[in-house]
Amino acid sequence: MISRDDLGGVILAELMAANNWQQQYRLIIQWGKLIQPKPAIRVPENLIKGCELPVWLVHEQEGEQHYFAFDSESSVMNGLTALLLVQLNGKSSAQIALLDLPSTLAELGFDKHLTPSRNNGFKRIMERALALATD
Repeated sequence: MISRDDLGGVILAELMAANNWQQQYRLIIQWGKLIQPKPAIRVPENLIKGCELPVWLVHEQEGEQHYFAFDSESSVMNGLTALLLVQLNGKSSAQIALLDLPSTLAELGFDKHLTPSRNNGFKRIMERALALATD
């Protein structure tokens, strides 16, 4: 069983209600602190390629429900991935397939505010998570 972080404090509506990018960024950094280090998942098969800094993602399925655990040394990537995992953890493949995560993220303006390397890295994390959940 993978070690799951308590992401109950990660609320998408709170991020959407933020008045500006600085408030959003503070929330992302705050959420990043919810991701605890997981040295056990830091193995080559869990490493996501295409990210500037090393990031690791693991997946397990319990019945119909999918769960993920993530680790990185970047507080921004941890916070962004916490937001992603809140959308995915505990959902079935069918529920995940109905999500339009790229549109949600575009609505939040991440593509305008994050560096290209962070944007690309986050897209790789999202693509890997979705591939694991829908295989």
